[in-house]
Amino acid sequence: MERLLPSDPSTIGGHRLVGRLGTGGMGVVYLARSPRGGAWCALKVIRAEYADDPGFRARFRREADLAARLTGRWTVPVVAADAEAPAPWLATAYVPGPSLAEAVALHGPWPETQLLSLGAALAEALEGVHACGLVHRDVKPANILLAADGPRLIDFGIARAVGVTALTADGTVVGSPGYLSPEQARGRTVGPPSDVFSLACVLAHAATGRPVFGAGGAAGVLYRTVHEEPDLDGVPAALAGIVRPCLAKEPDTRPGVPELRSLLGPFDADGWLPAGLPALVAARASRVLDLPTPEPTAVDGPPDDSLGPDQPGTTTTRRRLLAAGGAVLGVAAAGAGAWWAVEGDRGGRRSSSAPGGSAAPRPRQVIGLLGDRSDTAFTAQERGARLAVDRHNRTADRAFDLVLRTADDGGTAKGSAAAAARLAADPDVAVVIGAGTNATVPAAVPACTSARVTLLVTRADTDRLEGVVLTTALLLRSTRTAGPPAILRHLNRVVKPARTVLVHDLTDAAESAPTVRIVTVHDKLDGEAVVEEVAAGAGFGPMARRTAARPDDAVLFAGLRAERAAACARALREAGHRGTRVATEHVTGARFLAEAAAEGWWIGTGYADAAADPRVAEFTAAHRDRHGSAPAPWAAEAYDAVRFAAHGLTAAGDDGRTALRSALLRRPWQGITRRVAFNAESQFYDPPEDGGAFLYRVTSGVLRFMARADDIGR
Repeated sequence: MERLLPSDPSTIGGHRLVGRLGTGGMGVVYLARSPRGGAWCALKVIRAEYADDPGFRARFRREADLAARLTGRWTVPVVAADAEAPAPWLATAYVPGPSLAEAVALHGPWPETQLLSLGAALAEALEGVHACGLVHRDVKPANILLAADGPRLIDFGIARAVGVTALTADGTVVGSPGYLSPEQARGRTVGPPSDVFSLACVLAHAATGRPVFGAGGAAGVLYRTVHEEPDLDGVPAALAGIVRPCLAKEPDTRPGVPELRSLLGPFDADGWLPAGLPALVAARASRVLDLPTPEPTAVDGPPDDSLGPDQPGTTTTRRRLLAAGGAVLGVAAAGAGAWWAVEGDRGGRRSSSAPGGSAAPRPRQVIGLLGDRSDTAFTAQERGARLAVDRHNRTADRAFDLVLRTADDGGTAKGSAAAAARLAADPDVAVVIGAGTNATVPAAVPACTSARVTLLVTRADTDRLEGVVLTTALLLRSTRTAGPPAILRHLNRVVKPARTVLVHDLTDAAESAPTVRIVTVHDKLDGEAVVEEVAAGAGFGPMARRTAARPDDAVLFAGLRAERAAACARALREAGHRGTRVATEHVTGARFLAEAAAEGWWIGTGYADAAADPRVAEFTAAHRDRHGSAPAPWAAEAYDAVRFAAHGLTAAGDDGRTALRSALLRRPWQGITRRVAFNAESQFYDPPEDGGAFLYRVTSGVLRFMARADDIGR
């Protein structure tokens, strides 16, 4: 447990806060005392911005009400909740014991007798959860707490309320790899049989100390969950006979919870904990007795009375934010634009003359362009963006002029967050274009969301941006969760291999897992797909020799580093592999392109080659006229982003900044690189057939544009 921060409230809904139990992307969990009798509780506060989704509060209220009906002894009861608070919150009884995950890690596998008793209690807990209309969806050792009188299943219901809103894109997995069911891994609707599968995984893990579908990268674990049999070696025979049918791939063939309870037998209250664990449980329970009640916390500056005293989610008002930011902005202006550069005057929304010399006022809309000024991709995007601004400002019937302001994030997440906050604090800025990388753009999201400024993401494709539905960001390309469309289409329509080997480089396991998952678990390849995992930093020789035994198999390199892709290419060539080899734009650094073995590799990207694609010839000509060279990668995408923003601002009218995101969601738009539209429910980028994807081939050490994805195989 951590101490309260100075900005934390003293009380929430009458509950006295004592410390922080944990933080996450959805909010903060506090240890608190109940206003009735001072009972300890765990109080989860959902971030205020998540409640902005119109359907969130209704889902939160419904599922909190359902969870409050749980009366079973093995679940943690809801003691209070407020779905109408600025930041919705929910309090449950506090269980001061260790988790099952921690207990197994510290004391090893459990004996058979205690395993059956543990399973009996958890099956009874699930029966109560399902009877209330809930599906847990994340039964895992970390969500099972051990108290002296028995286990407790925690974190049900609310994860489902959040997940339905935030995680709806194709390929997204809700749950924890290693314990979720095959239907969860495939992103399908789940019911009680999914919890049965997860409980079986938990019991097998407690019996052996290892996950039943192995360790390693998440994508490999998910693949094995869907396609391979569980590893039950070491599970006691009596328990193995119970959990094996629970691990069936098809949910309809698994036993129901009542049947499972009868197989596991009764709960043994006297001997359910293995030797050594009662002392650990008692030690954890005693800690809470020594906790002091803290002094009231305070926030610097005058309070925002609109939320009332001690309310969760109290945020700095717009007025206070601007006042606090004034000194920062003043320093920046005095430093001759240390963090921004402005096309024309600093202007903001001052009037300008209309064509023909008339004095009719025309407002100005400022577009912020956020990225690393030392990055050549940012330079390309700035050039493309300025061409779009010029084109707009030459349109006779325009409702406003555009001004481009660039903000340098220094190539770091910290710099991105700070620069985004400065842009968002300026009321003249109508929209921010996140032109940075996977390492920097996610850090810009909170500041833009807090200020309700739309953030358009042009280049980043990390799955950390999957929760954009709960922010003000809009992605103008698919994330890696949707897979690499150009190379998948090339394999399916042109190469048509009988088998494709996915080389999953675990050097970037988490970042590259979505690509492997979408190809394997979601069956995006027409032929057979197998996964070859290569440990972080290990050589590719053994993998290459196994692959070369079937030399005509295709190879898809699932990794993000140029030097690792180069090493893979060398190993495959030396082993005699002769099949098609493909990868994504992330590997196309100098280390890879300079590698002789990379010759002939096919690369899928999210950026067009404006110099070679005839569909962007007009833009290319304008770029040559202004800059004396052909557009570099990402220039055309930034050009589209500015024009898309102008399209939305025109539709939003006088509401401008506040209504922009809604206007963009409602109105599909055709750019020079892609058609931009969003799924009505998920609010994710909803690509047309080409997905805004492009195919290149490595030729003489450079990338040569081959086709847009929708032209492949025609």
